[in-house]
Amino acid sequence: MADFCSQNKESINDSNYKDSYDNAQHASSLPNSGTGFSQVGSNGLVDQSAVDAYVTTLLSKANAAPPGDTDPDDVNPASTFADSAAALRANIGSEYCFYYKRYMYALQKVLLLAATSGMNLAGNADYNSKKKVAQDLNSKLNQLLQIMQGLVNARTQSLNTYYGTTTGVNAVNQDLDNARKSLVEHMDKLQSNNMEMDVRSSMIDYTLEKNSSSRNLLAIYGFMNIVAVGLLFYLYKSSK
Repeated sequence: MADFCSQNKESINDSNYKDSYDNAQHASSLPNSGTGFSQVGSNGLVDQSAVDAYVTTLLSKANAAPPGDTDPDDVNPASTFADSAAALRANIGSEYCFYYKRYMYALQKVLLLAATSGMNLAGNADYNSKKKVAQDLNSKLNQLLQIMQGLVNARTQSLNTYYGTTTGVNAVNQDLDNARKSLVEHMDKLQSNNMEMDVRSSMIDYTLEKNSSSRNLLAIYGFMNIVAVGLLFYLYKSSK
């Protein structure tokens, strides 16, 4: 999903990474005026029945329901459906990328604090505040992915009604599933009391691996130098 958001060139900083998508310029696809579902699990996911019910409401609100369910007075229901569905997809994609870039920024700040601050982070107000922002953004991304998947499933059912079994939908759902699983893993880490220790342990592992790699490179360079000196000596002797 990161490649999908490469089109978003917005620069994220301390002054805007807590911004909300739901404002005068954008209408959020999340319920409750963009704050998200009221009942969210500790992993950032929402009960599927609640998502399915909301998707039905969202499609109706965006006038993106299948042609058979649109206004009978609409002279071109297929065109209305296509335009509305495209606008809805574009808006959800834009909102996802809006929060994705902020989430990556927030996550970097949390990991940096966890890696460089003192051991007692539980009472660090700055760390806890930034960690809460990262958790909230993670949850919004999870919810948007669930809504996207709900829309894909709704479209699959309507297309199957008109054209029979469709192809390519499983691949889309798999991509959404993979992104959602990654975010769930992030949330598990963010919720864990051992997160700070895990980050420091990973930093130590990375440092050891980097040092090992550097030693290997030095050994290779040393060997190559010996070979080069030997070759030069051989050429010198041969020329005599």
